[in-house]
Amino acid sequence: MATINVSAGNEAVLVLAQTSANANYTANAGLVVPSMQDITINNSTGVFRWKTLDSTAENAATTPATNQLSLNVVVDTTAFFGTGTAGDDDVKEKGLFSVSKEKVKVYFRAYFNGTDSTSKFLSGEGYISGLAPTVNPDAPLWVTPVTIEVDGDYSVGTV
Repeated sequence: MATINVSAGNEAVLVLAQTSANANYTANAGLVVPSMQDITINNSTGVFRWKTLDSTAENAATTPATNQLSLNVVVDTTAFFGTGTAGDDDVKEKGLFSVSKEKVKVYFRAYFNGTDSTSKFLSGEGYISGLAPTVNPDAPLWVTPVTIEVDGDYSVGTV
Protein backbone atom coordinates (compact mmCIF):
# COMPACT_ATOMS: atom_id res chain seq x y z
CA MET A 1 0.00 0.00 0.00
CA ALA A 2 1.37 3.41 -0.96
CA THR A 3 -0.06 6.10 1.27
CA ILE A 4 0.07 9.76 0.29
CA ASN A 5 1.66 11.57 3.22
CA VAL A 6 1.76 15.36 2.87
CA SER A 7 3.85 15.74 6.04
CA ALA A 8 6.73 13.80 4.47
CA GLY A 9 8.08 16.72 2.45
CA ASN A 10 5.41 16.50 -0.22
CA GLU A 11 2.64 19.02 -0.29
CA ALA A 12 -0.91 19.31 -1.47
CA VAL A 13 -0.97 22.02 -4.16
CA LEU A 14 -3.96 23.71 -5.80
CA VAL A 15 -3.51 25.74 -8.99
CA LEU A 16 -6.36 27.86 -10.42
CA ALA A 17 -6.25 29.43 -13.88
CA GLN A 18 -8.33 30.81 -16.76
CA THR A 19 -7.29 27.92 -19.05
CA SER A 20 -6.53 24.27 -18.55
CA ALA A 21 -2.97 24.76 -19.82
CA ASN A 22 -2.32 27.57 -17.32
CA ALA A 23 -3.49 25.32 -14.45
CA ASN A 24 -0.41 23.17 -15.06
CA TYR A 25 1.98 23.95 -12.19
CA THR A 26 5.03 23.89 -14.44
CA ALA A 27 3.48 26.53 -16.73
CA ASN A 28 3.90 28.99 -13.82
CA ALA A 29 0.95 30.97 -15.17
CA GLY A 30 -1.96 30.22 -12.83
CA LEU A 31 -2.60 31.12 -9.22
CA VAL A 32 -1.00 28.66 -6.80
CA VAL A 33 -3.32 28.98 -3.81
CA PRO A 34 -1.09 29.84 -0.84
CA SER A 35 -1.51 29.01 2.84
CA MET A 36 -4.05 26.20 2.52
CA GLN A 37 -5.05 24.85 5.90
CA ASP A 38 -7.00 21.93 4.48
CA ILE A 39 -8.63 20.74 1.27
CA THR A 40 -11.51 18.33 0.68
CA ILE A 41 -12.33 16.86 -2.72
CA ASN A 42 -15.92 15.61 -2.94
CA ASN A 43 -17.36 13.23 -5.50
CA SER A 44 -20.89 12.45 -4.38
CA THR A 45 -22.82 10.18 -6.70
CA GLY A 46 -26.53 10.66 -6.23
CA VAL A 47 -28.96 7.80 -5.86
CA PHE A 48 -32.61 7.64 -6.90
CA ARG A 49 -34.52 5.09 -4.81
CA TRP A 50 -37.95 3.63 -5.33
CA LYS A 51 -40.16 0.95 -3.79
CA THR A 52 -42.50 -1.48 -5.44
CA LEU A 53 -45.32 -3.50 -3.96
CA ASP A 54 -43.84 -6.81 -5.13
CA SER A 55 -40.54 -6.49 -3.24
CA THR A 56 -39.41 -6.24 0.36
CA ALA A 57 -36.36 -4.15 -0.57
CA GLU A 58 -35.82 -0.78 -2.25
CA ASN A 59 -34.46 -0.42 -5.75
CA ALA A 60 -31.71 2.07 -6.56
CA ALA A 61 -30.19 3.74 -9.60
CA THR A 62 -27.30 6.16 -9.59
CA THR A 63 -27.62 9.71 -10.82
CA PRO A 64 -24.86 12.08 -11.94
CA ALA A 65 -22.29 13.03 -9.30
CA THR A 66 -22.03 16.37 -7.56
CA ASN A 67 -18.34 17.33 -7.54
CA GLN A 68 -16.86 20.00 -5.31
CA LEU A 69 -13.55 21.13 -3.81
CA SER A 70 -13.62 22.92 -0.48
CA LEU A 71 -10.69 24.38 1.39
CA ASN A 72 -9.73 26.88 4.04
CA VAL A 73 -6.94 29.35 3.44
CA VAL A 74 -5.19 32.06 5.37
CA VAL A 75 -5.91 35.13 3.24
CA ASP A 76 -2.99 36.30 1.13
CA THR A 77 -3.54 39.83 -0.24
CA THR A 78 -2.29 39.03 -3.75
CA ALA A 79 -4.18 35.73 -4.04
CA PHE A 80 -7.41 37.21 -2.65
CA PHE A 81 -7.42 40.56 -4.49
CA GLY A 82 -5.18 39.69 -7.47
CA THR A 83 -1.96 41.05 -8.89
CA GLY A 84 -3.76 43.68 -10.94
CA THR A 85 -1.13 43.14 -13.61
CA ALA A 86 -2.55 43.02 -17.13
CA GLY A 87 -1.28 40.06 -19.09
CA ASP A 88 -1.33 37.74 -16.09
CA ASP A 89 -3.72 34.82 -16.15
CA ASP A 90 -7.21 36.25 -15.36
CA VAL A 91 -7.46 34.30 -12.11
CA LYS A 92 -4.04 35.52 -10.98
CA GLU A 93 -4.78 39.10 -12.11
CA LYS A 94 -8.25 39.35 -10.54
CA GLY A 95 -7.78 37.18 -7.46
CA LEU A 96 -10.22 34.88 -5.71
CA PHE A 97 -12.64 37.63 -4.69
CA SER A 98 -13.20 39.14 -8.16
CA VAL A 99 -13.25 35.76 -9.89
CA SER A 100 -16.00 34.67 -7.49
CA LYS A 101 -17.93 37.95 -7.73
CA GLU A 102 -17.73 38.02 -11.55
CA LYS A 103 -18.64 34.32 -11.86
CA VAL A 104 -15.53 33.53 -13.92
CA LYS A 105 -15.05 29.85 -14.77
CA VAL A 106 -11.74 28.55 -13.42
CA TYR A 107 -9.70 25.53 -14.34
CA PHE A 108 -7.93 23.71 -11.54
CA ARG A 109 -5.41 21.05 -10.76
CA ALA A 110 -5.26 19.62 -7.25
CA TYR A 111 -1.90 17.90 -6.79
CA PHE A 112 -2.00 15.18 -4.14
CA ASN A 113 1.68 14.79 -3.34
CA GLY A 114 3.57 17.70 -4.75
CA THR A 115 4.41 18.59 -8.32
CA ASP A 116 7.38 16.31 -8.96
CA SER A 117 7.47 13.80 -11.79
CA THR A 118 5.01 10.89 -11.30
CA SER A 119 2.86 12.89 -8.82
CA LYS A 120 -0.90 12.47 -9.27
CA PHE A 121 -3.48 15.24 -9.65
CA LEU A 122 -7.19 15.76 -10.24
CA SER A 123 -8.22 18.44 -12.70
CA GLY A 124 -11.45 20.03 -13.81
CA GLU A 125 -13.31 23.30 -14.15
CA GLY A 126 -15.85 25.15 -12.09
CA TYR A 127 -16.82 28.28 -10.21
CA ILE A 128 -15.50 29.74 -6.97
CA SER A 129 -18.08 30.34 -4.27
CA GLY A 130 -18.39 30.32 -0.52
CA LEU A 131 -15.87 33.03 0.30
CA ALA A 132 -16.44 34.19 3.87
CA PRO A 133 -13.31 35.85 5.30
CA THR A 134 -13.26 36.04 9.06
CA VAL A 135 -10.91 37.37 11.73
CA ASN A 136 -11.11 37.68 15.51
CA PRO A 137 -8.83 38.45 18.48
CA ASP A 138 -8.06 34.76 19.09
CA ALA A 139 -7.29 34.14 15.40
CA PRO A 140 -5.77 37.44 14.23
CA LEU A 141 -5.22 36.45 10.59
CA TRP A 142 -7.97 36.59 8.00
CA VAL A 143 -9.09 33.06 7.10
CA THR A 144 -11.67 32.15 4.47
CA PRO A 145 -13.35 29.03 3.21
CA VAL A 146 -13.23 28.60 -0.57
CA THR A 147 -15.50 26.29 -2.52
CA ILE A 148 -15.09 25.31 -6.14
CA GLU A 149 -18.37 24.07 -7.58
CA VAL A 150 -17.15 21.69 -10.29
CA ASP A 151 -18.84 21.94 -13.68
CA GLY A 152 -18.65 18.38 -14.98
CA ASP A 153 -16.32 15.60 -13.98
CA TYR A 154 -12.82 15.26 -12.61
CA SER A 155 -9.93 14.00 -14.71
CA VAL A 156 -6.97 12.14 -13.26
CA GLY A 157 -3.47 12.97 -14.43
CA THR A 158 0.19 12.37 -13.67
CA VAL A 159 2.87 15.05 -13.73
